[in-house]
Amino acid sequence: MLAAAQFLTLLLYVVALLGLLLYGLNAYVMIALHWWTGRGTHAATLPPDPPVWPLVTVQLPLYNERYVAERLLEAAGNLDYPASRLEIQVLDDSTDDTAAIVAETAQHLCDRGVNIVHIRRAERTGFKAGALACGLTSARGEFVAIFDADFVPPSDFLLRTIPYFRDARVAVVQTRWGHLNRNFSFLTMAQSLGIDGHFGVEQAARCRNHLLLNFNGTAGVWRRAAIEDAGGWAHDTLTEDLDLSYRAQLRQWRILYLPDLVCPAELPVVISGFKSQQRRWAKGSIQTALKLLPQVLGSRLSLWAKYQAFVHLTYYMIHPLMLAVVLLSIPALEIGALTQSTTTLVVASAVFGLASVGPACMLIYAQMVLPESGWRQALRLPSIMVIGVGVAWSTSLAVLSAFWGRDLRFVRTPKFGIGPRGGQWRGKVYAGGAPWGGVVELGLGVYCAWTAWLMGSHDHYSVVPFMLLYTAGFLTVGALTMLHAMPGPRVILLLLVALGGATVLGAAEATEESGARFLIAEGERWWTRSPDPANPVACATCHYDPAEARGWAAGFPKVKPLPPPHARVMTLLQANAEAVARHYRLAEPLPAATAITAYLAALGADLPVSPGRSPGQPVFPERIRQLEASVTRGTSAFGTRCGVCHQPAEVAPMARMFPRMSRGLPESLETFLVSHRPSDPPLAWAGQETADVVAYLVSHLVGRPVGTPTEQGHKENP
Repeated sequence: MLAAAQFLTLLLYVVALLGLLLYGLNAYVMIALHWWTGRGTHAATLPPDPPVWPLVTVQLPLYNERYVAERLLEAAGNLDYPASRLEIQVLDDSTDDTAAIVAETAQHLCDRGVNIVHIRRAERTGFKAGALACGLTSARGEFVAIFDADFVPPSDFLLRTIPYFRDARVAVVQTRWGHLNRNFSFLTMAQSLGIDGHFGVEQAARCRNHLLLNFNGTAGVWRRAAIEDAGGWAHDTLTEDLDLSYRAQLRQWRILYLPDLVCPAELPVVISGFKSQQRRWAKGSIQTALKLLPQVLGSRLSLWAKYQAFVHLTYYMIHPLMLAVVLLSIPALEIGALTQSTTTLVVASAVFGLASVGPACMLIYAQMVLPESGWRQALRLPSIMVIGVGVAWSTSLAVLSAFWGRDLRFVRTPKFGIGPRGGQWRGKVYAGGAPWGGVVELGLGVYCAWTAWLMGSHDHYSVVPFMLLYTAGFLTVGALTMLHAMPGPRVILLLLVALGGATVLGAAEATEESGARFLIAEGERWWTRSPDPANPVACATCHYDPAEARGWAAGFPKVKPLPPPHARVMTLLQANAEAVARHYRLAEPLPAATAITAYLAALGADLPVSPGRSPGQPVFPERIRQLEASVTRGTSAFGTRCGVCHQPAEVAPMARMFPRMSRGLPESLETFLVSHRPSDPPLAWAGQETADVVAYLVSHLVGRPVGTPTEQGHKENP
């Protein structure tokens, strides 16, 4: 029985190691192919312009992308191409306020003369593949460019891709992905290295050596005839792009890859989003392999091309193989499968090393060949190695589910509009995640640490570095999964609950109190210092006396006298957001506006509220009438949205508690109203209806009609 267990464990261990070796060695193959075919070559020469620019349809598939939809549409609207030969389709399956954002932006582009249509489907059949197929039925273009929501195509994208279609067998022109937020965090840094490895080395090597490669789902242009000849978009896998690419190439179409044309995109900033993206790619790749490998192996391709297609389609098998090696290490050690043969251990260590170092070498090589990279980026290699092995559990489940499950739900990757200037994802709608999703990774991290200790205690030191890498990977991914799902103070509170409930309340109170002080200090920093060195004018440059601004918070909501037609009743937060967006040029003004509002509210915390009036400032009767109308509208809105559960007199005192720290995050009254029992249509924190509700609530604190003076001496102006 013991001998059989030893044999079975050793067999599984060897099979897993050989599988890792297969995929690891292929990284060296890609490096060699790229180097050999790239010696002495320069950037591809752009073919001459076609005599007549063909009709092009730009498809923008969207699903709940409120933070990036406008950015994408504006970029598509700025594409440099003959207007009469271009149409843009926004394939919008959204179920939130993205549809309204798209409609408004599309109308703005239409007014500029852009040919853009907003296409909505009653049913989200087939997810992205279904949306692309639906748009194709009404598309006029001979060529179809596709951009996902997180991409920002350069204006000359079409002018630099369409000429390559003069070769009648080119089905797709794929460009290289760039990164809008490479340096945002440890996670985005790691992802950028992994993507650079794929696009900087593998795609180029496959294209130059006439191997099968794939359209990457975005940042590329399809020949419509090739889509139709290959059977069109199908949604029986989660990687419709890979599926269609292989079907087209099996029909003798070519895919051309342009490494010198970069289309930047936003990398996932939340670990749950990255993991869901990897699960989708992993499961879809295996589904496509199961669907198309028989056709590939039965085709007229060379044995070498078939082998490379097999490795390409099944590459995500590396994750369950890694997991198998990790989980089998202790059983193999305990039953003597490793200890009885020094040769076995040496070979296992060498194979494990080659398999692990291969992808690392390809990633370093990619940084050497990409023009915007170099040694400094290559030195960040540990980040992708840690993250890459840390997602093995999550990705392995996706790979295995492809064999026995037919679940084809398309889980989108959340985007938050984070670009080169940074941004914020905490507190935004798509930032959810299961806080306990990282428990298994944490357990695997402990298991790997135990394995490393056991290997070291048995003098098997050659395995220890790899087990320490897996320890770091699983612990990092597990910790990030929990931290990204819960604000920091909440994690602390949960740990305190485990240690003792009595301490929790005191710690929470101290956290909220220090958080409030931090928010006010942050607001003062925004007030006194401009974030733009080229534009040092800050709020305090003009309003340098705190006594002058002391009564501002008490005087809101009120009419903000902006240039027509934008003058309207605003809350202090909305007015601050408008000001910092204009003066500080912030793409995401909410965090700065929330902090400034907290600072101004703290300055006048002891003053009675007096909406529509501020001490020492003139009063305009017409603006008071507008404020009264706002209160009237707010009465109706509150009754519709909140009246079932809340009485205004009971809720109104809460208005002065904002901005505050909630669960470790800054929260304004406006964002609280937006997130509290979301309704349809949803409120917008910067919208007029939100200002109306706030005006109505504040009117209950005044104890008299809004605009009535609290002291003598206000100057009335007609």
